Amino acid sequence: MSMDRRTMRQRAPAVVVSTADRKAPKEQRILDAARELLLRHGPRGFAIADIAALAGVGKGTVYLYWESKESLIIDLYARDAMAMLETVHTSVAADANIIVPHSFLPLMRRTVRKHPFIVAMQTQDSELLGWFKEHPDIRRIRSTIGPVPLLVKIIPILREHGLIRTDLSAGTQIYALLAMVEGMFHMDANDPVVDPRQFGVEDSDVMLSDVSRVLLEPSTPVDSRAVESAASTALMTFDHARSEFLREIYPDAKIAE
Repeated sequence: MSMDRRTMRQRAPAVVVSTADRKAPKEQRILDAARELLLRHGPRGFAIADIAALAGVGKGTVYLYWESKESLIIDLYARDAMAMLETVHTSVAADANIIVPHSFLPLMRRTVRKHPFIVAMQTQDSELLGWFKEHPDIRRIRSTIGPVPLLVKIIPILREHGLIRTDLSAGTQIYALLAMVEGMFHMDANDPVVDPRQFGVEDSDVMLSDVSRVLLEPSTPVDSRAVESAASTALMTFDHARSEFLREIYPDAKIAE
């Protein structure tokens, strides 16, 4: 069953700073406070003074870490993207079989759903993005390390290793896949007009897995060595995307490599 934006934010793994451990590092308390306020009010609904008050620090302390509210908000979106990539990387590293489409696509969807700022970027949520919707850094995050560019990079790897069908062009597969996945992101972020349960779909991840298997995967079993090789190549691709992201978004290496 899909959730609307309000429900997704309520279930997002955000730390409520007002009841958090005040002994946490100041930088993390500031991030947690900004995250809570951004999810609650959107980018226009709070100021640096509000962040400082919720984090239990002075305004000047916030400016020691970020030069402006804008840079702090961009940091929050970037960290969500980094956390998403880290989850995907860790999952594939732990189990190479995750890289096959019927496992990888549900993993990507589940991971994105845990990060409301990634959902906002994918669906262009005006309420949560506000005037950041057209911000060049948001565009850069979305095009460098977001779920769509990762999927675009993965398809050629899967084709090369025989893990998906090749009777359609790579471009056709990528476009069809993105249309399906983007549609699900929007369905997750909004209360849909059509309830999937109307069609007997109780678990959208299972549905995505089944459809991915039918549409993309070959009818014959794939060699386990091919799966291992594809996973290894994908992990290198993720590492490259992470490094590129850090160079473009964090030239001062706020997030350690």
